[in-house]
Amino acid sequence: MSPNTWVIEMPTDKSRSIPHPRRVSPYRSTSLNRDAFTRTRNPPQAAAPPPPKPKDHPVFEDIRTIMSVLKASGLMPIYEQVSDFEVGPPTKTNEFYSFFVRGVVHALTIFNIYSLFTPISAQLFYSYRETDNVNQWIELLLCILTYTLTVFVCARNTKSIIRIMNEILQLDEEVRRQFGANLNENFSFSVKFLVGIAISQTYIIVLKIYAVQGVITPTSYVLLGFYAIQNGLTATYIVFASALLRIVYIRFHFINQLLNGYTYGQQQKRKGRRTHNGIPNPALMEHFPEDSLFIYRMHNKLLRIYKGINDCCNLILVSFLGYSFYTVTTNCYNLFVQITAKGMISPNILQWCLAWLCMHISLLALLSKSCGLTTREVWNLSISQMVDSHSNHRECFYLQANATAQILARVYAKANEYKNIIDKFLTKSIKQEVQFTAYGFFAIDNSTLFKIFSAVTTYLVILIQFKQLEDSKSEDLEPVPATST
Repeated sequence: MSPNTWVIEMPTDKSRSIPHPRRVSPYRSTSLNRDAFTRTRNPPQAAAPPPPKPKDHPVFEDIRTIMSVLKASGLMPIYEQVSDFEVGPPTKTNEFYSFFVRGVVHALTIFNIYSLFTPISAQLFYSYRETDNVNQWIELLLCILTYTLTVFVCARNTKSIIRIMNEILQLDEEVRRQFGANLNENFSFSVKFLVGIAISQTYIIVLKIYAVQGVITPTSYVLLGFYAIQNGLTATYIVFASALLRIVYIRFHFINQLLNGYTYGQQQKRKGRRTHNGIPNPALMEHFPEDSLFIYRMHNKLLRIYKGINDCCNLILVSFLGYSFYTVTTNCYNLFVQITAKGMISPNILQWCLAWLCMHISLLALLSKSCGLTTREVWNLSISQMVDSHSNHRECFYLQANATAQILARVYAKANEYKNIIDKFLTKSIKQEVQFTAYGFFAIDNSTLFKIFSAVTTYLVILIQFKQLEDSKSEDLEPVPATST
């Protein structure tokens, strides 16, 4: 056994009054007969019309559109649905299709990189200064490299993505069977982002075409079209990763809500409640040993899913964050140049910069928020309170652990069996470091957006100084008008 492995002795089925009872979900949602890919499946036939049920979205249903785009572009395997809660590997035909799409992408990538190093693409770069042209050239090269890296990583992690999806589906199946709950949320933001990405990329390319002077060559059309597709698909994958994190967040939140019912405060509130005939409600602590093994197993699976998503996306996130940082910096600089220019301001360049800034800032905000929500639900720094079962008072102590461990630290442990279970779980949780990182270089959370804008401000000052140096050199080279004597 590994050092972190621990075993909880659970009561046998014979000692239970009702073997494997279905617990009450903290979401108070009823059990629905449907799978994770369709909104309804074989609705039960009843003589009377069923009561109206709240609209509930199954997992993977609201991100079906974005998943279809990734499948068509070869960034996601075209899996086969084996059952309601299981997906299988792609068929040979689907594997060949994904392989063919990736081959076309790599061929176009080589062609575009070659075009960037030749005078063919010179007409796509327009500016007032040489520094601006270099910035646009580097930005285009970073876009190509980011998408190429995304394709490589997605091809390598095909089996990992299928395994993560199966683990989520199997976990949902266990929750339905144990608690009758549907852990779903409206993920319509993914479709909204997908539409916004398509509109912004189309608008940017139209602006670029109108800004080019002269007749555009076919090579420039290919470079512009593939440039827009690369940006759109890379942004789409970031939205997909954010949606997966939201799915994990909902399931961690379910655990914390479930455990919150066992805390000292909740138990005291439950004891203080009276029914209509004056009899107090029975305490739920008797179910804690029975439910604890399921809760801990679900917690460990979620941690494995959380780390699996990070492993699949960390290299892509490093590349995307670097590309976004450079794009935001250069477009802020171009806006500054336009605003402070002595000549006429170009509306085309202003719209170009604003469109880029809106898209990248929105994606960075979405990624930071999704990572921050999930990590905060898993990990937190705070003061926790635990009830000492050998005394009647509570003692406070500092605990660096996840939110689940913090809630467990407040469980009303009125018996030694509860205390032992909690102690084992807290001992394991304290040793775990859970962070969503960009390949281990830095953690991604709500503070990431602020850190990026701080770095953008620093580099923006450097670019402005280069601009002033370039202006001073141009003024020195201007001939001094001769004065008549």
